[in-house]
Amino acid sequence: MKRKRSKAISKGTERICSHNIEWTLYSNGLQLWDMDIEHIQNCLIESYVQGELCIISPNGNKVSGWWNIQYQ
Repeated sequence: MKRKRSKAISKGTERICSHNIEWTLYSNGLQLWDMDIEHIQNCLIESYVQGELCIISPNGNKVSGWWNIQYQ
């Protein structure tokens, strides 16, 4: 039986616009940049509760991911 390979991911939580935001990027060892936080902030202002992320990693690769408001 073949085992599925798990994908490397980066996860975190940021406080943006009085919300705890959970984020996930589909590459290992990454953090959100200021422009990513600004993108999420603009989405929150427009009443979004989740959205897609697309960043450029330090080595120049496109990395996708997601963010959402963390509810208790």
